[in-house]
Amino acid sequence: MKDLPLYEQIADQMHEQIRNGVYRSGDKLPSVRSHGKTLNVSISTMLTAYGLLEDRGLVEVKPKSGYFVKAHRTQTLPEPKFVTETVSPTQVTSLQRVMEVLKASADPGNISFGAAVPAADFPALTHLKSLFAQKARQGTFMGVGYDSVHGNQPLRREVAKKAVEGGVYIAPEEVVLTSGCQGGIALCLRTLTQPGDIIAIESPCYYGMLQLVEALQLKAIEIPSDASTGMSVEALKLALEQWPIKAIVCIPNYNNPVGALMPDDHKQALLELANYYDLPVIEDDIYGDLGYQSRRPRTVKSYDTQGRVLLCSSVSKTLDPQLGIGWILPGRYLQQLQYERFINSVFSLRLQQQAVAEMLAHGGYDRHLRTASEAYKQRRDHLLDLVARHFPKGTRISTPLGGFVTWIQLPLHIDATRLYLSALAKGIVIAPGELFSTNPSKFRHSFRVSYAEPWTPEREKAIATLAHLVAQEQ
Repeated sequence: MKDLPLYEQIADQMHEQIRNGVYRSGDKLPSVRSHGKTLNVSISTMLTAYGLLEDRGLVEVKPKSGYFVKAHRTQTLPEPKFVTETVSPTQVTSLQRVMEVLKASADPGNISFGAAVPAADFPALTHLKSLFAQKARQGTFMGVGYDSVHGNQPLRREVAKKAVEGGVYIAPEEVVLTSGCQGGIALCLRTLTQPGDIIAIESPCYYGMLQLVEALQLKAIEIPSDASTGMSVEALKLALEQWPIKAIVCIPNYNNPVGALMPDDHKQALLELANYYDLPVIEDDIYGDLGYQSRRPRTVKSYDTQGRVLLCSSVSKTLDPQLGIGWILPGRYLQQLQYERFINSVFSLRLQQQAVAEMLAHGGYDRHLRTASEAYKQRRDHLLDLVARHFPKGTRISTPLGGFVTWIQLPLHIDATRLYLSALAKGIVIAPGELFSTNPSKFRHSFRVSYAEPWTPEREKAIATLAHLVAQEQ
């Protein structure tokens, strides 16, 4: 970068700020004079830099008003379409590719769109680290140790307060802390099912859920989903009529891997089915706090009057998966969950729990959510634009209203697993569709993309490279 002319360096910096939502569509940029003074450069240098941004189509000049970020019109592609038939219950036999993708995603030499990990570029995460340091300096503090059957009391209190935003009113004593959302779902399944039991899951389904099905020796019946509205309630009804299903597992709010948001009337209809068949519902709400709208979506549990919904969530997608903090609002299954938690794990990471509780109590968590959600929305829009610009005709992509994952569906003759392997050879990681079903060929022409990370020229180029690899398969 030092080899570039100064005006181009400035233009590149501002380009990145626009790309990552620091300056949004319609925003007025600092005046040439004031920005030049801030950067200690001449007016002519700033004029040349702004002119370069104008040439790139990023900004426009309004007479006597200044420079503004150009209104961004994202090109639109159609939503993915999924097979609507429900198949018979199936055992999960092999998920070796999952470990391969996770390993490749963790390699710093690769550009990864494969792992659904939150971005680490938000100020709140720095604040959280300072809270850790503050707690660690307390002389009598121990980071790991025995805790109550439920977990840390202050954090349970804050989780109970936060649950109100999703329409759930509970006492802190009704919150059970776990080691992440995945750990909470595992705890629920161990409590409610036996090996060989059938559970209903979404299709496509988050591969972590499939791993649990395999580990607990369960059978899964895949319920077709819609890219916008999530699990099909009609298909679920048909499955319940045909099979002895023991539990329903779903992600109604911004589900992984598609990003769908189940409408409120569908949530109520799903719960009515659970009531009719007297079944528990395990609701994964891990992305629920990351909506792009002003109002947080309600949970299925918010409609539950019988205590049959076990709501699982975590800060793994909002803050950092390494915190290992999750929780369950188990309803009528509270005592069973307490016992199962006790016999499986009585240790708590007190340092993390205390720091997160304090962040929740003092408003830092909510401020972070607003910042992160706005950033993810901007990053989603840029991805949609890049895919529309570079990928071939026939490509479909979901448009999530929250979270940070989307689903790309290629023309039927394109094999996403071959694309994954070709991309990996170039240092680019995606999550091929075979990871998201008990049937590896079911979503063979699709893949999931995480857009959590800030856009850089390298990441933009990687999307163009993926499109080029797809074109080679045509």
